[in-house]
Amino acid sequence: MSNYVSLIIDIEKSRMYSIDERNEIQKYMSYCVERLNNLFKKNIELSVTFSAGDELQGLFDDATTAILYFRLFEMLMKPVKVRAGIGIGEWTVKVQDGLSTQQDGPVYHNARKAIEDVHKMQLQNVRICSGGDDTLANHLINSSISLKRQQIYMQNIVLVILELLYPFVTEKMKLTNYEIANELLSIKFEYKIGTSGYSRVRVGEKLSEKAHISMQEIPMENSIIIDGKTIEAEDAILKKNVSSVISKILGCTRQNVDSIIRRGNANKIRELDFMALQYVEKKYGGEIWN
Repeated sequence: MSNYVSLIIDIEKSRMYSIDERNEIQKYMSYCVERLNNLFKKNIELSVTFSAGDELQGLFDDATTAILYFRLFEMLMKPVKVRAGIGIGEWTVKVQDGLSTQQDGPVYHNARKAIEDVHKMQLQNVRICSGGDDTLANHLINSSISLKRQQIYMQNIVLVILELLYPFVTEKMKLTNYEIANELLSIKFEYKIGTSGYSRVRVGEKLSEKAHISMQEIPMENSIIIDGKTIEAEDAILKKNVSSVISKILGCTRQNVDSIIRRGNANKIRELDFMALQYVEKKYGGEIWN
């Protein structure tokens, strides 16, 4: 029987937000999830949906895609902190035409254990549980967490743009949907929930009035393949004219973008995540599927 991958996501310290804020957060989460489900649909078995309260759950064909989904969701949600459990195992109880929340099996039990373990961790916000030794994988997929959480909001926005322009993809997927990329960027610019520095502030109001916030004319043929091979991360992730391309989207100078990328450790974050994803693909990729 084939193995599948279950992803469970929830919000850290969700009770710290007011009822109005939680309602706004859930509305924003819904917008993001709808678009991410479309973006990753080739590798999703059952769409990510709300399961209880602010918890999300979905079923994937492979572990790498589940992590890629969570990575982008996490960046879109910042400064609200999210965490995730990823379970690998068999899908034994199948409800035809049912949601992921109606299914059952070891894959779901492992995901539940993974997120319960995350709740106990101080240095991790995502964990894999496969029933085997996942220690190194869990260390690697959390290696960039502190750098991501230190980013101020413009640094976070530039990181999101980098992810949309130069996405990490498996060999089975190709993220080239201009419409979804534009929608994700637009709703990110309108996002206003969070803590100090973000709360009650529309991102768009802090951008240059010249910003046209469109990726329609930007070539999206720069996908970075995650294939489980060990290569130099710099050779894969560093692209030419990145700052110039992003400056056109934001309506600011290339020098300003260079500074944002450097101070926000965007390239270091992507380097760490690239190597973590390569390890995950090598360890949990083709070996466990029929």
